[in-house]
Amino acid sequence: MIADTDLFFFYLRGGSCEAQAESVIEEVTRGDLELKVSSETYDDAISAIRADEQPLEIARSFVADMKSIPHTAYPLSAEIAEDALGLYVSHGGRRRLSYFDSFHVATARRFDIPLLTSDKYIIKHQSELGTRATDLSSVKGRR
Repeated sequence: MIADTDLFFFYLRGGSCEAQAESVIEEVTRGDLELKVSSETYDDAISAIRADEQPLEIARSFVADMKSIPHTAYPLSAEIAEDALGLYVSHGGRRRLSYFDSFHVATARRFDIPLLTSDKYIIKHQSELGTRATDLSSVKGRR
């Protein structure tokens, strides 16, 4: 499965889907689940941390923590970027598809892998976006 940045934030920082994220990461660590991400996941995380006016060292530490979670990043290609921008033009905007999420969706589409996300727009509009999405909040949590 391919996960968006939400999984890492919930796992490393907590929040409403913390237990679900822990459950997914536990499966990954046991080797029961292969976790993939878009290479844009790192920029997404860094940008979110910087948008909260956190020091760059916090972003570096977060990326180091992400690195400790077994996963593979699909590299960005011109085809994925073109698809992502097309998705963003069609679906982007406030309370819709975010810029970074358009890259996660385009990557999931390119490799025909379900996207694990807590983003309500993606979940609700997955067929229009041409992807399959799994709602992180629906994953059985450890707690």
